[in-house]
Amino acid sequence: MSNVLSLFLKRDELNTKLGNGMPKDSLSLIEGNDGGGKSIMAQRLAFGLLENGYTVTYISSELHTMGFIQQMNSLNYEVIEHILNDRLLFIPMFPYLGHVKLRKNFMEKMMKTKKIFEKDVIIIDTLSYLIVRDSISEEESFTFIKTLKNITSMNKCIILCVDPEQINHRVLNLIRGVADVFIQVEAKTVLGNLLRVASVRRFRRAEKDVSLEFPFKVEPGRGLTIEIAALS
Repeated sequence: MSNVLSLFLKRDELNTKLGNGMPKDSLSLIEGNDGGGKSIMAQRLAFGLLENGYTVTYISSELHTMGFIQQMNSLNYEVIEHILNDRLLFIPMFPYLGHVKLRKNFMEKMMKTKKIFEKDVIIIDTLSYLIVRDSISEEESFTFIKTLKNITSMNKCIILCVDPEQINHRVLNLIRGVADVFIQVEAKTVLGNLLRVASVRRFRRAEKDVSLEFPFKVEPGRGLTIEIAALS
């Protein structure tokens, strides 16, 4: 039996770059500044997982439900059927209209909502100070990380997207330290072209060799595509 969750799609090589899939029962961190590509990476992971038969909860701090569907459709990542079949649970952190602030105890309430964690994979895009308070104490930080690890021990995978400028650094350093998979993404100019680059800092329990660094682009109608280019 495989120890990874396949991400395979015919249209790109991401599954191969990541050693044939995400490790089961794992906590993964995708870190990058605004515009670096962490959301497109999360969206590609979600779609690949769904297309390979896994169920996903996707929690977004940036998109409402219709915006998420439109974004996925623009990448040719069709998710309507997955939503209707309850294979994909999409949870927007903000309502369709307005800019309502999240409650201080949003994360605590979310962690106690059982339905969120019924799926095989839980993706949070993006974990920020709006969810994890900037004033969080050291004890609360350890409790938060312990809760995440307890969830992964129940045959669940958690994927966290983080902007390092928008989260308490104590929490971020703890996540970096315990994450089974740690990928940093950033935008770079390569041979005059803007590319996003994924650097794999850690990847435990990979089924096959993992590429330590690879460039990727985002193309309308194709989604995330791996680039064959020299990095400089």
